[in-house]
Amino acid sequence: MKPLYFRAVRLAILPATLIHASLCFAQESVELRKETVQLRGGGSIEADLGRIKVPENRDKKDSRQISVAFLRVPSPLKEPGPPVFMLAGGPGGSGIEMVKRHVAGGGRPILEMLRGDLIGIDQRGVGQSQPNLDSTTRYGFSLEEPGDPVKMLKIIQSCCKAEALHWQKQGVDLTGYTTVESADDINAVRRALGYDKIVLWGESYGSHLALATIRRHEAFIDRAVLICPEGPDHTLKLPSDTQEVLERLAALVKSDAAWGKRIPDLLSLIKTVLDRLDKAPVVVEVDGVRVGISKFDVQGLIADKLSRSRRGIDQIPATILSMAEGDFDTVAREIAEFRRADGIQSAMAMVMDSASGVSKARSVRIAKESKDCLLGDAANLPYPFVATAWGASDLGEAFRRPVKSEVPVLMIVGELDARTTVGNARELMSHLPKSNLVVVSNVSHDVPWGVGEIRRHWHDFLSGNDVGEKKVSGPAIKFAK
Repeated sequence: MKPLYFRAVRLAILPATLIHASLCFAQESVELRKETVQLRGGGSIEADLGRIKVPENRDKKDSRQISVAFLRVPSPLKEPGPPVFMLAGGPGGSGIEMVKRHVAGGGRPILEMLRGDLIGIDQRGVGQSQPNLDSTTRYGFSLEEPGDPVKMLKIIQSCCKAEALHWQKQGVDLTGYTTVESADDINAVRRALGYDKIVLWGESYGSHLALATIRRHEAFIDRAVLICPEGPDHTLKLPSDTQEVLERLAALVKSDAAWGKRIPDLLSLIKTVLDRLDKAPVVVEVDGVRVGISKFDVQGLIADKLSRSRRGIDQIPATILSMAEGDFDTVAREIAEFRRADGIQSAMAMVMDSASGVSKARSVRIAKESKDCLLGDAANLPYPFVATAWGASDLGEAFRRPVKSEVPVLMIVGELDARTTVGNARELMSHLPKSNLVVVSNVSHDVPWGVGEIRRHWHDFLSGNDVGEKKVSGPAIKFAK
């Protein structure tokens, strides 16, 4: 079926659910075609796959047009609520694939619970939006040389500078790839689809984008759900937040029937391993290759496991104990795999994070805390040091100030998440008087929002109710042997 092209027409009186073949577009030119979303249990749901043209950089009069792609799945309800705009994390995740995944797994019931049409946006530079700034560039770190953050940063900066030049030669204006521009893209899609009010649903970086959208377009936001919330000044992580999560993990290990006897004090054991590597990095041979391991390597490895999923967290005790007993083979394999694979992956992601940056006050705090916390500043490399290599536009201190809004907000956060922490959520709440919070124990950055009590809370919130502050128990962690 050939795409349909629509331009501005006066159909604003039509309900959003009736706007399919005849859409209300205030200003934007929209390309639209049908898309079938397959359900895992059988059957399918019809959706609209569309794209609009937006300026690559709205601050430049002569900016070229780029396209932003979106998927809209219509609500099955006869009287739907405001549409839900799902914003993927990363940055660099696909909102279209995010919506397809949730619809495929949840089908009509999940659509009914969300209440309105469901829209997933591939943010500029990502997925089906054009240009797509994905990258296959790898850093090419040495396997044998123990990780040195200074040397690694020089390699990363060199690769980023070359990658930036590559995209500039393709006509890409990288200064246009900021969270502010993406926030305006969201409003452009809203306007193009004829919605008066929308619900923002942002996960991780998607919540960072949602907050920026609230700041810029508050009048059009009905409410917002922020999964793993990341505020305007949370792009770089506080070492003290990571330390706090480590302390929670240490308490869980100590209370575990099996591991509590083997590791009564996880923090002390981690310090013992790090101190040993600080004095003398090790080089081990695994699978026919020599792999160097430094203190920084292990700090980064633990920080990464803390910031992703339960599967990463449940491995930490065994990983630390093995190293304490002199066995570095498992860690060496993980580090080798990381170094082979590590690279730019998405120019959009690196430019976006660089543009969001860090406030002066938070930067000073990070430097101070990194001296006293076990994992130092390992979670943040290579930011903020790659911003100059990309020529990124720093959004400034005004962007990083707290978002103050009367929009009702629900935040859902994992208690063991070192990337988007409970502390982040509480800080945001102090400026959002209509905010609600659900904290999920035993969970990291992979909050299972689609199940059980968590699902009931966000459904209540989307139904117009206050949730308040709740603590939900996640499934107990089973530490790997």
